[in-house]
Amino acid sequence: MNSLTICSMFLGLILISQSPFAANATLLDLGGGGGVPLVSLLCDGSSNKVECSKVLSSPQTAQAKNWTELSKAVAEIAIKKAVEGEAFLKGLAQKSKSQVLDTCANSYSSLVVTFKFCWDFADGDPHTVSYDCVTAGDLLARCDGKVNPDVTAFNRQTKFLYGLLYETITQLPNYLTGNQG
Repeated sequence: MNSLTICSMFLGLILISQSPFAANATLLDLGGGGGVPLVSLLCDGSSNKVECSKVLSSPQTAQAKNWTELSKAVAEIAIKKAVEGEAFLKGLAQKSKSQVLDTCANSYSSLVVTFKFCWDFADGDPHTVSYDCVTAGDLLARCDGKVNPDVTAFNRQTKFLYGLLYETITQLPNYLTGNQG
């Protein structure tokens, strides 16, 4: 090889190592060389791998370096979905004057607060966070199949996000350490 080829290869390696795709810090080194992206680990355990990969395709989730960062990224997605749901349900409740829709809208208002709590304390005590995130499931249950297919579909999507968020929290290091004693 001539010096130009070696120089080109060296420059190429430097550029590749700086690429967000090749040197992706989201890899979880499981001790076997290489590693697995955290989103892949999460989605592999999901009931709907395709939907999970689609929902978690944001740069925030792809760049998460650890479970805490991924928990926060999933919480942010869940917060946005809950805010969207709150507005959607409040609009429907106003139009229809339905008490059931009004209750669902209020549940989504509480859900926004709960998901924000999960985000705020993802790097705190995971047992407290996991308890609060479990209560999010109770809030979502208030809207299950009680209104119309659009609300049911929206609620199903939010429940899916809630499940992903809860799974990330159960992977937090403090959560795992606290459950092994």
